[in-house]
Amino acid sequence: MWRDSGKSKDEFFMQKALALAIKAQGKTSPNPLVGAVVEKGGRVIAQGFHKKAGMPHAEAEALKEAGRKARGACLYVNLEPCCHFGRTPPCVDKIISSGIKRVVMSVLDPNPLVYGRSVKILRKHNIEVRTGVLAGQAKKLNEVFFKNMRRHLPFTAVKFAQSLDGRLTDNRGNSKWITSLTARRSAKHLRQIYDAVLVGINTVLKDNPHLDAPGKVMSKIILDPHFRIERNLNIFRKYRKIIVFAGEKYKNVRKEKKLAGAEVIYLKAKNGIFSIKQILSRLYSRQITSVFVEGGAETLGRFFDAECVDKVYIFAASKIIGGKNALCSVAGRGVSDVNKAFDLNIEKVESLGRDFLITAYPKK
Repeated sequence: MWRDSGKSKDEFFMQKALALAIKAQGKTSPNPLVGAVVEKGGRVIAQGFHKKAGMPHAEAEALKEAGRKARGACLYVNLEPCCHFGRTPPCVDKIISSGIKRVVMSVLDPNPLVYGRSVKILRKHNIEVRTGVLAGQAKKLNEVFFKNMRRHLPFTAVKFAQSLDGRLTDNRGNSKWITSLTARRSAKHLRQIYDAVLVGINTVLKDNPHLDAPGKVMSKIILDPHFRIERNLNIFRKYRKIIVFAGEKYKNVRKEKKLAGAEVIYLKAKNGIFSIKQILSRLYSRQITSVFVEGGAETLGRFFDAECVDKVYIFAASKIIGGKNALCSVAGRGVSDVNKAFDLNIEKVESLGRDFLITAYPKK
């Protein structure tokens, strides 16, 4: 129940809607994360959240639970309700027929099929509408969806683990293990948020990773310009939702028949380097809405070089490696002027035992 304690009534119940929405993080793609709360007399009388694409939307879940109690109540939802037919009927129709008298939403839906239209429809039916409540939190929650709608490209997060002096390996090229088990488990759980994990072929051949995520089947993307991948690698042991980008000159090799059903996409590679923007465009056309880039150093560098990074996770170990032969965590072309470096806004720094997780966004 809401009591005046420094937070407005609308903020109080919208916070509850946001907390419901995040329960489905990593499970609703290509749909956004949405939570809904039905409030009456300062109390929550029903609630719901969108659990998975194809399942009922948050508003429909909450209104079904509320039943007749919804008449005269207020609906809180973190994203503008839909007004078009998709896999499910329009939520606006359900809101109108339910007898809801007021709708409070955080942000308008960036989908051009919806943007602002639902607000107009609701007001036309004499339903009071307020927008902009906890808008910043709502946009951050659905950062993937907003990028998809505005750019028609996947949201791209990059992750790397390094020593405090920015080294990915020791002087002999060994990288196991710079960070602690706690940090590595945290990194593995981050994969669950995204549709796909992406690495370069050097990482696959050297580290032989599984690239799995706990409790989720996600796509595994391999950048392999010289088509060196082999069937006996660990990535083929479990979920085989694999996409390999290979140089177009290898198109007649027909090696994909030996890769356990992996999809092979042939692209032009200039000096062994793919166009990152072309890769992201191809992935989005396959309904991959977000990508978690894990390395290695050259692959990470190519994403920074192409300015195709939306979010950065840095796992930093409390260690100094030093030496001239230890690899740095981000390679690629880099910059020749420090004033043109890839600038970040650090959002938060978390302690993971003796290690740290730095979460940051590129400055706009």
